[in-house]
Amino acid sequence: MTAWAALLLVGGVGCAGTSVRDRFPCPGDQIAQWQIPAGWIERGLTPAEARVEVSTANVAKDAAESRWEFLQNQRRDGDRYWLYRRPETDTINALGVQEGIVLIRGCTQVGFVTTRIAAESTSGG
Repeated sequence: MTAWAALLLVGGVGCAGTSVRDRFPCPGDQIAQWQIPAGWIERGLTPAEARVEVSTANVAKDAAESRWEFLQNQRRDGDRYWLYRRPETDTINALGVQEGIVLIRGCTQVGFVTTRIAAESTSGG
């Protein structure tokens, strides 16, 4: 079994304590091209979990639904949905925290949809 296949089997498990390289065994130059940085990706989601994230979005519903439909139409067997969250330390404007869903195929990000934008932290603490 390849490292990527093993990753797919445990994709729903939290990624705390694992390095980007462990989660995404891809060439660094390929990861560098991703629109959503690998370090923002928190955990794998089932398609049903990803759908819930989109349906509870606090951004423009039409835009979120449109992006979701695009991702659904692009999705192939073996693709994975991942939850991403821009860390507060990377926030560069008044929009604050950004969360969403990214669809990854092998070492390629197919697309993403932003589901939440919040001026304050949404993390527990």
